[in-house]
Amino acid sequence: MSNYEQTAALLKGLMGKLMSSDNAERSQAEQALNSEWRDVQPQTLLGSLAFLVRRDGEAQARAFAAVLLRRIAFQDVKAGDSKEDDRSVWSVVPAAVHQAVKGELLGALKDETDRGARHKLCDTIAEIAGGEGDDDWPALLAALYACAQDGNAQLRESAYRVFSACPHLLAEQSADAVSGAFGAAFQDGEAGVRLAALQAAVAHVLAAPDKQRAALAAMMPAMLGVLEPLLSAGDEDGLTAALAALVEAAEAAPKLFRAVLGSVVAFATAVGKNDALEAATRQTALELLATLAEAAPGMCRKHAAFCTEMVPVCLQLMSSVADDEAWYAADTLDEADSDESHVFGEQTLDRLANALGGKQLLPVAFNYIPQMLAASEWNQRHAALMAVSSIGEGCYKIMRNELGKILQMVVPFLADPHARVRYAACNCIGQMSTDFAPKLQAEHHELVLAGLLPVMAQAGVPRVQTHAAAAMVNFAEEATKQVLEPYLDALFERLLAMLDGPRRYVQEQAITTIATIADNAQAKFGKYYGTIMPLLLNVLAQATDQDHRLLRGKAMECATFIALAVGKDVFAPDIPRLVELLTLAQQAVADADDPQASYLQAAWARLCRLMGADFVPLLPVVMPPLLAAAKQQPDFAVLEAGEDAEASYAAEDGWEFASIGGQQIGIRTTLLEEKCEAVELIGTYARDLGAGYVAYAAETLDTLVPLFRFYFHEGVRVAAAAAVPHVLAAVKLAGDGAALRQAWAPICDRYVGVLAAEDDDAFAVQLFGSFADAVLAVGAASMGGGQLEALAAACVAQMTKYHRRMKDREAARAAEELDEDDEEQLAEAELLEGLAVDEVARALHAVFQTHGAAFAPAFASLLPVARTYLHERDAAARQWAICVFDDLVEFTGPASAPHAAAFLEPLAQALRDMAAPDLRQAAAYGVGVMAQHGGDAYADFVAGVALPALLALIARPDARAQDNVFATENAVSAVAKVLRFHAARLPDARAVLQAWFRALPVANDEDEVPPVYEYLAQVLREQPDALVPPGDAAALAHVVKAVAAPLAAFDLAPELAQALLALMQKSMQALDAPAQAALWAEIPREQLQALQAKGLL
Repeated sequence: MSNYEQTAALLKGLMGKLMSSDNAERSQAEQALNSEWRDVQPQTLLGSLAFLVRRDGEAQARAFAAVLLRRIAFQDVKAGDSKEDDRSVWSVVPAAVHQAVKGELLGALKDETDRGARHKLCDTIAEIAGGEGDDDWPALLAALYACAQDGNAQLRESAYRVFSACPHLLAEQSADAVSGAFGAAFQDGEAGVRLAALQAAVAHVLAAPDKQRAALAAMMPAMLGVLEPLLSAGDEDGLTAALAALVEAAEAAPKLFRAVLGSVVAFATAVGKNDALEAATRQTALELLATLAEAAPGMCRKHAAFCTEMVPVCLQLMSSVADDEAWYAADTLDEADSDESHVFGEQTLDRLANALGGKQLLPVAFNYIPQMLAASEWNQRHAALMAVSSIGEGCYKIMRNELGKILQMVVPFLADPHARVRYAACNCIGQMSTDFAPKLQAEHHELVLAGLLPVMAQAGVPRVQTHAAAAMVNFAEEATKQVLEPYLDALFERLLAMLDGPRRYVQEQAITTIATIADNAQAKFGKYYGTIMPLLLNVLAQATDQDHRLLRGKAMECATFIALAVGKDVFAPDIPRLVELLTLAQQAVADADDPQASYLQAAWARLCRLMGADFVPLLPVVMPPLLAAAKQQPDFAVLEAGEDAEASYAAEDGWEFASIGGQQIGIRTTLLEEKCEAVELIGTYARDLGAGYVAYAAETLDTLVPLFRFYFHEGVRVAAAAAVPHVLAAVKLAGDGAALRQAWAPICDRYVGVLAAEDDDAFAVQLFGSFADAVLAVGAASMGGGQLEALAAACVAQMTKYHRRMKDREAARAAEELDEDDEEQLAEAELLEGLAVDEVARALHAVFQTHGAAFAPAFASLLPVARTYLHERDAAARQWAICVFDDLVEFTGPASAPHAAAFLEPLAQALRDMAAPDLRQAAAYGVGVMAQHGGDAYADFVAGVALPALLALIARPDARAQDNVFATENAVSAVAKVLRFHAARLPDARAVLQAWFRALPVANDEDEVPPVYEYLAQVLREQPDALVPPGDAAALAHVVKAVAAPLAAFDLAPELAQALLALMQKSMQALDAPAQAALWAEIPREQLQALQAKGLL
């Protein structure tokens, strides 16, 4: 590459300026690099950089040239006047330049002597090898194999460093060849080589398909053999890096650790309990075990020593908390850093409990907790209490049965002599109030609040007092009004005193706790309104400096919670003042990190709920910042592997980084949370204001619909999908049908496009449901023929995918390839897929409901898939197929008959499937649909085949059992429809009618109430003797009980409700006084109370 010598010299001068500490000089050099080199002579730039990588005499220049080569090669360059998309620099330079650059890089790989420059070189080689799908570098694999066997340790390490970044290079090699190559490296005399080989082996495992991973398990003992020498040599950086690599393997392929789990547990817990080691080293060792517990809980449960070794190490870390004077003197309550050993211990114990459950962990934990609580050292008592709070959620099933005993053990420590222990006791009570709600509040409120209320009055230790008030939030959120009401006076006495406290964080917590209690107390809070609300308004008016921004935010939250609690009438005099103060606060928000912004958004939303249509004039104040927040784009940062991310992108500012391909990729997650909250609130405004929101509908839809593909944050996607139907409904309520149709057409296309390709089952559940709601909101004939066909194709694609997964699971189970962990994962997947299938059915039903027979041609493409599902063993699969057919019959009537032959016999079998109530319900519903809409084409089937099965179903002794009641009520409704539309085909219609009458009431499935009771009213009107012979008191009583149940359970349409009330009154009047009294006694008390509340008695 001697032809690049002169240009390389020029480029090196520019590189010196690129490394300048002068920002202006560096910026000017970057501009020159792009405009004078990259954009006009990219081949010269790449060739010159490669020349410098290999041939420059300065190690720093060689390293920087490698970094620049890697960065620039895959930057986008403009495609000029061509119609092609932008491409990378590497892809636009000639193949000859590729070969020249690769040659120089391989030469440098052999020649480089500086360790730092060599690492940068390896990263660049890996980037070139993997970039742009370029695998046409056969010389690379041969060179790496040669380096791996070279006598120079630096070359051996470099080979595995590249393999680590490019595991695809070994993809075509046999497992034996890979194991042989790595086996020697794991025993290399140089620690750097061993570590690089371990990291490369992990990368290879992660890249390998599942079926190939099992063959790599034989490498695990040798991989673990890398750890002990690093520990013995005191190389903690190397040991931490090795453990971190194994953590990645544990997360992706935990089964590889099965045979070596005992060794892993012994080594990791030995490191974790070694006080002489750095905290990061100890924590990474325990992270490996915690990851294994989460990824393969069944495997870890079977290992007897897993909990017995792991739990005491966690407790040891938790006991390392220091009694720092700064803890008492702090003016702010920053969260404890998760990398502090005691916090890490708490989090790890919590993760273990959630992963392994109480049966495994609880006995081990309580071998230590009682003796720690009895210890004289305060940090032991502190750790024990934090342990109880950490394991509660995971050990819920066992601990709830011993809740009283555990609380008797914990509550006395609210009065412990040491403030930090009292703090831990408050933490424990608060967490248990959440984990064991509502049982704790209902059964143990006297014990808990008798201990907690005195701590809320301990102003001498503000942090403890504040934490007690925080625990009260958890307690009150899950307590009933009846439980909390007797304590309101005592609570507000303490909370008002806290508002006068000297520490701002005490005041902030007092306001938060007041808000929660107000939300609980509702109207009962009116007693305290006159005292609290003026204080909150005063905070908003007076505490205007920057230090009080969080306090003001909490005051906004509290004031609006109180407003909702006491109602619009009580709050009305203060509405103008609060609106004025919130408006001023919103105008004052200037900084992106101002905590008032999120509090303002939520406060406005609560006011909207309270004010209803009166809130609409405030939307010009509220919506611009809310829409701006919803439109925010994520912040990204890309750093080199060795750069200090924390220096410029602090975690406390919401930055999170992950190592990918030798670089650190960062994203600011706090911005994503703000975006998600804004989208959620937009949905609430559209829902609550209806037509009043229409002025913002167009901009909102333009903002929300693209977020269906916002893959950076699942919550944003879900919130957008949930909000769109509310916005469409608002447009419809405003009466502008033309605007609605115009807005809907492209939105429909976007829905269908995303649905067709969506692989995230959780989001598919949300989006199919959202689509159903949107179609119903827009209304009849809202989709064109092409859109209907595209929707049907999307449903076919999704249902075909789910069917393939179902068959894969069946095959794996049949082959006995699954262990306990696999079964847990499959059960979770099946549950989620089941929900998705349900929402697919709901979306199809919504389209049929709004388009009728016009959907039938497109819908026909789903029938082959439905027939496939119809013959599966899985009841949920058959249920979906029957639901598809039910819709076809309901909305196309007799025209569906040509498709019926494949469905009728499976549907009849489903009516008799006593193991699958949901399947029976779908089948019974289908019989009703056929009877009502199918006409003569289905008459023989419903009267001759299905009816006997329906009568048997409603007559079963367990027909009203909780699992069966919905299937039973759908069967009752179906019988009514058979009688109503096909009685003439029945040999003994009167007997069927009486059997149907005996099966009443229908009081659980609201959708089936109208057809059943309209028919009952018709029969009693037209042929009363058929059901109630003259003087038959038992039949009269049954009419009353059959009618009372749905009247009490549902808010029925006025006409139907009046008809049923008249039936009930007429039947009651036909009974004598003793019979009436006896009948009232038979009707459940809750039904009578509901009838009285509705004014029906």
